[in-house]
Amino acid sequence: MAKDRIYQAEDGTRIAPLSALNDFEVAEGYPDIRGWTVVSADGQEVGKVHDLLIDVDHMRTRYLDVRLTKQLASSPGDRDVLVPIGTAEVVEGKKVVRAPLTAERFGLLPMYDYRELSRTHELEVRRHFSLGEAAAAAAAGVAATTAARDFYDDEGYDDRRFFGKRRPTAADEEIAARRTSNSTIACFPVSGQMITRSPPK
Repeated sequence: MAKDRIYQAEDGTRIAPLSALNDFEVAEGYPDIRGWTVVSADGQEVGKVHDLLIDVDHMRTRYLDVRLTKQLASSPGDRDVLVPIGTAEVVEGKKVVRAPLTAERFGLLPMYDYRELSRTHELEVRRHFSLGEAAAAAAAGVAATTAARDFYDDEGYDDRRFFGKRRPTAADEEIAARRTSNSTIACFPVSGQMITRSPPK
């Protein structure tokens, strides 16, 4: 694991780009969406999925790192922004991800800085996607309603929502059948997790 690219939040949550984690990979049965086109709610291409940000301890994908198009970036060089994975969805039958913001709103998202990921930055991203009352409460300095509630306890951070109600394909069913042992029945998605640890080399 490349420890220099793991961000640790104030609550101890560890987030890292998938590309920096040698011992993590996209789970079998899920497509690797890096490089896929990202379109806005108004149907405009806004960029490409550059990387995935992973909650290392919970083995969940929390964000899509989207590299904006040159026109939208409006700055020299590359400009990346974060999209909470549960707010986006795969467009069926295409290598396309749709996000719920207009192209104009994409241009207003805070730039993702690879050197750090602060909770302040995450709250700003949340504000743009209107993810629950937790962002408003945290921004106002109000304690969360439940002390045990995790920052990512919001459907906007639920990577299981990303693929939606996708029907299993023949390949999905074959993978599920291979993982079925004795009388246990496996369903798609097989692991329920988009990310898994890589097998030892």
